[in-house]
Amino acid sequence: MSQAPLIYLYDIDELPLGGGSPALFQSARGSSAVLTTLDGACGAAAETGGPLRIILCASMVRLTQVELSRKQARHLDRVMPYLLEENLLDSPDALFFNARKGEGDEYLVTAIEQDLMNTLRERASVAGANLQSVEVDIECLASALPMVVQLPEGKNLIATRRDAYLVVDEHALNELGPLFGDTLADATQIDSDGSLFDLLRQHQGPQLMTGAYAPRKQSGQPGALAEWRPLLILAASILFLAVVGLRVQAWRYNVAAETALADAMKQYEQLFPGDKATSALTRQFQSRLSRLSSGGGAAGTSFFPMLVPVAEVLKKSSVEPKRLQYDQRQNNLLLDVSAKDYAQLEALQNALREQGAKASIANYRNAAQGVNARIKVEQPG
Repeated sequence: MSQAPLIYLYDIDELPLGGGSPALFQSARGSSAVLTTLDGACGAAAETGGPLRIILCASMVRLTQVELSRKQARHLDRVMPYLLEENLLDSPDALFFNARKGEGDEYLVTAIEQDLMNTLRERASVAGANLQSVEVDIECLASALPMVVQLPEGKNLIATRRDAYLVVDEHALNELGPLFGDTLADATQIDSDGSLFDLLRQHQGPQLMTGAYAPRKQSGQPGALAEWRPLLILAASILFLAVVGLRVQAWRYNVAAETALADAMKQYEQLFPGDKATSALTRQFQSRLSRLSSGGGAAGTSFFPMLVPVAEVLKKSSVEPKRLQYDQRQNNLLLDVSAKDYAQLEALQNALREQGAKASIANYRNAAQGVNARIKVEQPG
């Protein structure tokens, strides 16, 4: 809020706060501080459109501290008025208490009139200003203590520590000087026309607008995550694109899987004519292979032991295989081949016999490019 409009309210003659109360106003960092009224400052702040910050002179509140046990601290709001009753001139029921943890069992307390807080909110609301923070000058400038702040109309705020402060005129300041000894001699001198606002913009004190006085969030006002919004939008966009990409990839995989299944079913039906492929193709194919390898025919011989020698011979032979048909009932292979001449057929037959298979040329016929024949292969026995 370093660029927010800033109002500094100070107490002159202890008059009740109202719209005509004197106020110092600075519209933004670096601009001149002008002496005006509370209503005038709120109206000027409304024109800037930014969040309004109001700093109260310590003389308008009561700064003190109390020591609380752990049990009392758990009921801080209820015990505070009774603990401070002897230290306050006003009735505790008319005050608003803001407390924060100090050192050890100590709690730092700010007591402020409820009417004052209500007036601040009311005047800001009437002017259309966006009041977001109310603080106390001594709390903001704690690092500058002890200090003397020059106020308008010849007044001065003397503060030696958080709970020791006084507003006096120039004459009283000179008379009180010896009472403070070297404390005021080394005090920070702050001019309300310029340096005061520079320091207030560099430091922030505890927020008094809490609980029932918490600032109202205006429509369209950026929330706490406003500065992270671009990053959140980027992260959400990346997540959305990743999800879309995964869904597209999954769809493509499903299409590819369905295509592969259709091709496999077609291939299965070509390998095993008359056997309709099902969706459980893997189990169906394994069952088919199991039946082939478990044996067929009366002797209980198997298909694969018969196929191995045939494959070895065909790999080395010069004949061209055309078709391979297995008769599970008869437990034999019918091998259709094409050769240049009958001698190649006999060579193939002899090679199969050397592998231990019972092979014979079932039939053959001459063709334009050589000889076509069917060779019957059986297990010996």
